[in-house]
Amino acid sequence: MSDLPQDDDELKGLPELFMAAVTLKDRGELDKARDLLREVLRREPRLAEPRLELGRIHLDAGRVEDAEVETREALSILERGGRWLESLSENEILSVAHGQLAEILRQLSDSDELLFGDPDVWRRTLAEAKAHFAKSVKLDPTNAHSEYHSFFLGLASDADGDGGLQSGLPGGLAQLDAAGAFDEAEDDEEIRFEEH
Repeated sequence: MSDLPQDDDELKGLPELFMAAVTLKDRGELDKARDLLREVLRREPRLAEPRLELGRIHLDAGRVEDAEVETREALSILERGGRWLESLSENEILSVAHGQLAEILRQLSDSDELLFGDPDVWRRTLAEAKAHFAKSVKLDPTNAHSEYHSFFLGLASDADGDGGLQSGLPGGLAQLDAAGAFDEAEDDEEIRFEEH
């Protein structure tokens, strides 16, 4: 649990407000969920979990830059030990945050602005996405979302736990590989429009 004061009047009811926002988000009522999350953060801006949820709403709505801001701030809070709720372990919530930031960066690397812009910026963005996906999987090897995306960025799970990335396929993707489904896509970085 974080060092946030638990008896402060401003914090009373925030867990319930947060869970109501998550429920609204899950039901597709994104505007209402976003408003509740902003209210939680207005009352206590040091909370990571509402920022992650807000980042996810922005990402799902195509507001990738807004998603990046919220997710980076959430990750910063979490890395300073600012976990608020205990529904997930520290490694699980950090894995979610790294995975979400990696997904955001991957989407940014697919944008026309980066694809047709400075190749170094594109490479750095994609490299950062890969690093966050790898960290996400290392923190929580059961994070199937990050493992799935890691594979398609040319990464695989770290089965021996030494921090290195091994070749191989996550979960059920090995069956597709046996059928030759991935023979043509050896290196995703080669699939890039070059400058003219």
